[in-house]
Amino acid sequence: MAVGLVFVVAASGLLGFGLRYVLPKRDRLGIALMPSVGVIAGSLGWATSMWVGLSPDGLWSWIISLGLAALAPIVVGLMLPPRRDASDAALWIGLAR
Repeated sequence: MAVGLVFVVAASGLLGFGLRYVLPKRDRLGIALMPSVGVIAGSLGWATSMWVGLSPDGLWSWIISLGLAALAPIVVGLMLPPRRDASDAALWIGLAR
Protein backbone atom coordinates (compact mmCIF):
# COMPACT_ATOMS: atom_id res chain seq x y z
CA MET A 1 0.00 0.00 0.00
CA ALA A 2 2.77 2.47 0.86
CA VAL A 3 4.68 1.81 -2.35
CA GLY A 4 1.53 2.43 -4.36
CA LEU A 5 1.08 5.77 -2.61
CA VAL A 6 4.63 6.77 -3.56
CA PHE A 7 3.92 5.99 -7.20
CA VAL A 8 0.61 7.87 -7.07
CA VAL A 9 2.26 10.94 -5.54
CA ALA A 10 5.02 10.93 -8.17
CA ALA A 11 2.63 10.36 -11.08
CA SER A 12 0.19 12.98 -9.77
CA GLY A 13 2.94 15.57 -9.44
CA LEU A 14 4.20 14.90 -12.94
CA LEU A 15 0.66 15.02 -14.29
CA GLY A 16 -0.01 18.36 -12.60
CA PHE A 17 3.32 19.71 -13.82
CA GLY A 18 2.52 18.67 -17.39
CA LEU A 19 -0.97 20.16 -17.24
CA ARG A 20 0.52 23.48 -16.21
CA TYR A 21 2.00 23.83 -19.69
CA VAL A 22 -1.15 22.74 -21.52
CA LEU A 23 -3.68 25.06 -19.89
CA PRO A 24 -3.99 28.73 -20.91
CA LYS A 25 -2.82 31.69 -18.80
CA ARG A 26 -0.11 29.76 -17.04
CA ASP A 27 1.65 33.05 -16.31
CA ARG A 28 -1.17 33.82 -13.85
CA LEU A 29 -0.43 30.66 -11.83
CA GLY A 30 2.59 29.82 -9.75
CA ILE A 31 4.96 27.12 -10.85
CA ALA A 32 4.16 24.87 -7.87
CA LEU A 33 0.37 25.30 -7.74
CA MET A 34 -0.68 22.79 -10.38
CA PRO A 35 1.65 19.96 -9.25
CA SER A 36 0.62 20.58 -5.63
CA VAL A 37 -3.07 20.38 -6.47
CA GLY A 38 -2.43 17.21 -8.47
CA VAL A 39 -0.52 15.57 -5.62
CA ILE A 40 -3.18 16.47 -3.06
CA ALA A 41 -6.04 15.24 -5.24
CA GLY A 42 -4.24 12.05 -6.24
CA SER A 43 -3.28 11.26 -2.66
CA LEU A 44 -6.82 11.87 -1.44
CA GLY A 45 -8.16 9.66 -4.22
CA TRP A 46 -5.72 6.89 -3.27
CA ALA A 47 -6.49 7.15 0.44
CA THR A 48 -10.22 7.17 -0.21
CA SER A 49 -10.04 4.15 -2.49
CA MET A 50 -7.99 2.26 0.11
CA TRP A 51 -10.43 3.28 2.84
CA VAL A 52 -13.37 2.02 0.77
CA GLY A 53 -11.60 -1.31 0.39
CA LEU A 54 -10.32 -1.31 -3.17
CA SER A 55 -7.17 -3.28 -3.84
CA PRO A 56 -3.91 -1.35 -4.25
CA ASP A 57 -3.15 -3.65 -7.19
CA GLY A 58 -6.54 -3.12 -8.78
CA LEU A 59 -7.21 -0.90 -11.73
CA TRP A 60 -9.99 1.16 -10.13
CA SER A 61 -7.84 2.61 -7.38
CA TRP A 62 -5.39 3.85 -10.01
CA ILE A 63 -8.15 5.23 -12.26
CA ILE A 64 -9.72 7.11 -9.35
CA SER A 65 -6.40 8.49 -8.09
CA LEU A 66 -4.97 9.58 -11.42
CA GLY A 67 -8.37 10.77 -12.65
CA LEU A 68 -8.66 13.11 -9.68
CA ALA A 69 -5.02 14.11 -10.13
CA ALA A 70 -5.83 15.18 -13.69
CA LEU A 71 -9.24 16.73 -13.03
CA ALA A 72 -8.39 18.92 -10.02
CA PRO A 73 -5.53 20.88 -11.67
CA ILE A 74 -7.65 21.43 -14.77
CA VAL A 75 -10.48 22.88 -12.67
CA VAL A 76 -8.10 25.06 -10.66
CA GLY A 77 -6.19 26.14 -13.76
CA LEU A 78 -9.35 27.22 -15.55
CA MET A 79 -11.12 28.88 -12.61
CA LEU A 80 -8.30 30.68 -10.81
CA PRO A 81 -6.92 33.11 -13.47
CA PRO A 82 -10.24 34.91 -14.16
CA ARG A 83 -10.87 35.25 -10.43
CA ARG A 84 -7.37 36.56 -9.91
CA ASP A 85 -7.75 39.06 -12.75
CA ALA A 86 -11.03 40.32 -11.27
CA SER A 87 -9.47 40.61 -7.83
CA ASP A 88 -6.46 42.47 -9.22
CA ALA A 89 -8.72 44.87 -11.13
CA ALA A 90 -10.77 45.58 -8.02
CA LEU A 91 -7.62 46.17 -6.02
CA TRP A 92 -6.25 48.49 -8.70
CA ILE A 93 -9.45 50.53 -8.68
CA GLY A 94 -9.28 50.77 -4.89
CA LEU A 95 -5.65 51.85 -4.93
CA ALA A 96 -6.12 54.35 -7.74
CA ARG A 97 -8.58 56.42 -5.72
